[in-house]
Amino acid sequence: MLPKAVLFDYGMTLCTEPPINRDRGAELLLRHAAANPHHVTPKVLLDQLDRVHGGLGYFVGEESRRDPDVLYQQAMEENFCAVLRYTLERLDLVLDVPLQRAEVLYWDACSPGSPAPGVQAVLSRLDSLKIPYGVVSNMCFAGDTLERRLFSCLPQANFQFILASSEYAFRKPHRMLFEMALHKLGLPAGQDVWFCGDHPVCDVEGAAGVGLRPFWVRLYNDFDRLTPPRVPCTRIAAWPEFLKILDA
Repeated sequence: MLPKAVLFDYGMTLCTEPPINRDRGAELLLRHAAANPHHVTPKVLLDQLDRVHGGLGYFVGEESRRDPDVLYQQAMEENFCAVLRYTLERLDLVLDVPLQRAEVLYWDACSPGSPAPGVQAVLSRLDSLKIPYGVVSNMCFAGDTLERRLFSCLPQANFQFILASSEYAFRKPHRMLFEMALHKLGLPAGQDVWFCGDHPVCDVEGAAGVGLRPFWVRLYNDFDRLTPPRVPCTRIAAWPEFLKILDA
């Protein structure tokens, strides 16, 4: 049976990104320094950013991003522009671009995005079937920044909406972000609303927790390297597999 709607995560689902290179992002920000009286280096800038993250109780270390207990407790999203503002003012740095432009430059330098192989065919098929689709992403960057990235990668996409957690306070797997997406769709929770994402807890368990049908998407087919979700789900290692399910 066809879904009434499909929801997608952003990173490593609709789009892929190389491993993050924060040094490159910090270097680019400092090239836009109109004032740097303390001769701040990229390392000092990143250390201060990490200090702010830690002060907010945000994730420290990669392990915390995979720990279900931590993920469920860390319900609130941070806002990168606010973190960057604090960091810059604490270091007496002044940039020659507005904060939101600095955010875009930093993200593009750290981790540029590319469309996931085969995903445009999925979106085109949903369009032809008149099935609405949207994006629900854990994202510290602004919604406009995420929208810019998505449409630069997928210019033909017809997203009904794009939800960045930075704009709505809550992070996946918290049910309130999923409930907002359902509200925007005008649909109740149910197995006829599909959710596709790469994270076993934030995406798969979170979606299942509100009654959606979860698809666990691992575009590098690395399921065996990860702790699996604690809920039933459909595994997808490449987008043509999803098309076969959609067309079955």
